[in-house]
Amino acid sequence: MHIDSIQWSRWMSVGIQELDDDHRVLVEIVNKLAADDSRNSPDVIEAILDELIHYTKDHFAREEEYMQRANYPTFTAHKALHDALTRQVETYRERFRASRDTIPGDEVFDFCADWLGKHILKEDTRFGEYATGPGVAAQ
Repeated sequence: MHIDSIQWSRWMSVGIQELDDDHRVLVEIVNKLAADDSRNSPDVIEAILDELIHYTKDHFAREEEYMQRANYPTFTAHKALHDALTRQVETYRERFRASRDTIPGDEVFDFCADWLGKHILKEDTRFGEYATGPGVAAQ
């Protein structure tokens, strides 16, 4: 079975180069799960989940700095969302570790793609619109 990888497009952009670069890296990490050889190896899947969690934590910290500098009005809610998203993927990784032979790679890819897509496309683009709007100095 072939899974379509996530394709970056400009409508995913938040308009801040460093954050867009981070998002591209996150997409690349999740897309590693789209490769047949990756999806069929529990060791590789677990390593990709570990990489995703590590990079996500770094990215969230950078993004939160931008939000604080821009006085983003919903910063507290967005940070709480980051914390919840981190817990969600960490919980998924633990579930995978406990049942690695029964959770197919396709399911892991679907989970990660959905997890990433909903956050970038919905939440982060809202911040991008705010930060790049008139009168806001996010940089």
